[in-house]
Parts: sequence; C-alpha cells; structure tokens
Amino acid sequence: MGKGANTRKKLINDAFKLFAANSYEKVSFSELEKASGVSRGSMVYYFKNKEGLFSEMLETLFFAKSSVQSVPTPYHTSLAAFYNYFIEMLEKDKLQQREFGIENMNQALFFIEMSALLNISNFRERAKEWYEEENKLWCSILEHAIDTKEIRCDVDIRNVADLFERTYLGGSFMGIFSLQGADFSVMRTNFDQLYSLLVSNSIM
Repeated sequence: MGKGANTRKKLINDAFKLFAANSYEKVSFSELEKASGVSRGSMVYYFKNKEGLFSEMLETLFFAKSSVQSVPTPYHTSLAAFYNYFIEMLEKDKLQQREFGIENMNQALFFIEMSALLNISNFRERAKEWYEEENKLWCSILEHAIDTKEIRCDVDIRNVADLFERTYLGGSFMGIFSLQGADFSVMRTNFDQLYSLLVSNSIM
C-alpha cells in the first residue's frame, strides 16, 4: 500500500471515530487535522470537502464492511459456508474495532447513519440500493443451494433471502443497546435455525 493509500485509510478511520462520537456539524476540518495529524490541504486533495470524506467513509466502513458481498467467492458454493463465513467476518471486525477504540460498533454505525440521513442527500437511496444488492446475492446463494440439493426445492427464495438479511439487520440494531454491541453467537444461532427449516421436510 502506497503513502497516498495509507493517508486515505488513516483519514477514513480517524473520521469514523470522530463522526461516531459527534454529529456531522460538529466535526470540522480542524478536528480532523487534530485527530489525524494530516493537513487540511491533504484532506482537500484526497476528498475535496467534508461531505466527500464522510461519503467515502460510509462506502468503506458501512456499506462494504457490513456487506455479504465481502464474503469471498469460494464460500458461495454452500449456504451454510456462506453465512458462517459472514458471521466470522463480523466477529473479526468487531474485535478490530475494539482495538481501534470503538467499543460498540453498532452504536457507532447508528450515530453515523443518523448523520448521513440528515446531511447526505442521496444516503437514503444508496442504502436502498445496498439492501437490494445484498438481497440479490442472498437469492443467488439460495438458488445455488437448491440446485445442489443443499436445501429444499420448494423454498420461496426472495422471502428467505429477506429473512436472512433482516435477521442480520435486526441483530445489529439490538446491538446498539448492549455495551458490547451485537452478539454474533445469537445471530449464528438464528441463522442455524433458519437453515434447519430450509433443509427439513416441513414447509415454511
């Protein structure tokens, strides 16, 4: 990774910590300079303005990090492998964020989402697009699982894809109210229960 890429990464990570603890309006270039040690001129060079930095942070640490699209292709061959890897990825990210100084990742993301809704004009549309992309991938994984006879052939793919994604989002939301953030062992149990229904002979 080159110097420029390292600087961008540092700015995004430091901005995340600031925006997780303060409203969008309260985070200034002066605060960002103080937190990152990067000059205002460099920030403008990489991101043009505060909205550009905030939007890039959303893409990097919100839409990408919380996405099943980050699951490597080799794990797409099995529904069980796919969701288990996704949970492992979330658990690792939770530990990394703690080392970074974020005790509750879900709470941090919630605060940032609220700022985004109020200050980023296309955030609502981008979030909807993200959800549709997530749902599309779940559908693809489920279709493959039917083709390989991993799960039953009478499954309503779109409905079940929505159940998996909403289970994840619901667990993440509940994590806001816990000191430790989302309990991914509970989320894994929820996914396992849903999976057991998909492979059983009973009709959902």
